[in-house]
Amino acid sequence: MEKTERVPLMPAPTPLHRLHRLEEQWGCPKIYIKRDDMTGIGPGGNKIRSLEYILGEAVKEGSKVILAAGPAQSNLCTLTAAACAKVGLDCELVHNGTEPEKKQGNLLLNQILGVKSHFLGDVDSDARNAFVEELFEKYRREGRNPYVVRNGATTGRGALGYTAAVPELMKQCQAQGITGMTIFAPGGNGGVAAGLVYGNAVMGNPFRIVIVSVEDDRENLKKHIADTVREVEAITGIPAGKSVEELCSIEDGFRGRGWGVNTSESAREIFEFARAEGIFIENIYNSKVLVGMRDWLGKGKAKGPVCYLHTGGFGSLFAQY
Repeated sequence: MEKTERVPLMPAPTPLHRLHRLEEQWGCPKIYIKRDDMTGIGPGGNKIRSLEYILGEAVKEGSKVILAAGPAQSNLCTLTAAACAKVGLDCELVHNGTEPEKKQGNLLLNQILGVKSHFLGDVDSDARNAFVEELFEKYRREGRNPYVVRNGATTGRGALGYTAAVPELMKQCQAQGITGMTIFAPGGNGGVAAGLVYGNAVMGNPFRIVIVSVEDDRENLKKHIADTVREVEAITGIPAGKSVEELCSIEDGFRGRGWGVNTSESAREIFEFARAEGIFIENIYNSKVLVGMRDWLGKGKAKGPVCYLHTGGFGSLFAQY
């Protein structure tokens, strides 16, 4: 890990603290939050940890322009643009969607950052990715040595960000006298989950990890995580030692109709959590993790201290209502 290319972006560690009002409301003690919405770049969020390693590789390769793609309100795109600004790299974003007359949410932040954005209209992710490859080839021919942030930063290199987060969290728990913690984290395309699972494994499994799916069923999410863990192993040369199902629990009962679609419980949690703790969570992703954690605690499936990993997404919240 220490030898892997990395550019420092965030003021680590991010805070770890109790949620006292939530404890009172839920009737459960020792509920913590890991504030990865406070990663110090742009609106903050989990992708900054990944981008430290991804942009580290880009800088080593001498890249002059970074390409990232996603829906109009993509948190990854905005955080990539903000991170590139800090590092001094050009960044271009590709969106499948129509450019609105009035920019809101992450699109407003992208405009403030001065990043060039391409809007492709109503096309699918395959067409969007094909356009990215065309841009890549164009800039390669021009000698700009472009670099693409692929698969929403869910790669072995991107997952190293959360591999490194495990010893960070271990030190915080040691300082606060916390033992036997269960971490609840989101599972989208598996990048955060893979980094946590792998990092926890190589550190001797100090934590119990529960991954709450926001999109796929258990088997598909397990495959995403396992594929990314194998990429991490190839980079570090250190095996995880066990299968994904041995290293974490995957909960797919709170995803509703999948990514980008609220459940009634997750929609309600947005308001209840903010009104209990003064902390904002976005409308679709983090909220489902909170619903899953609440259910596990209510059923006694998690014993001892628990930690809600807040992965950010604040910028997109402004365009979700």
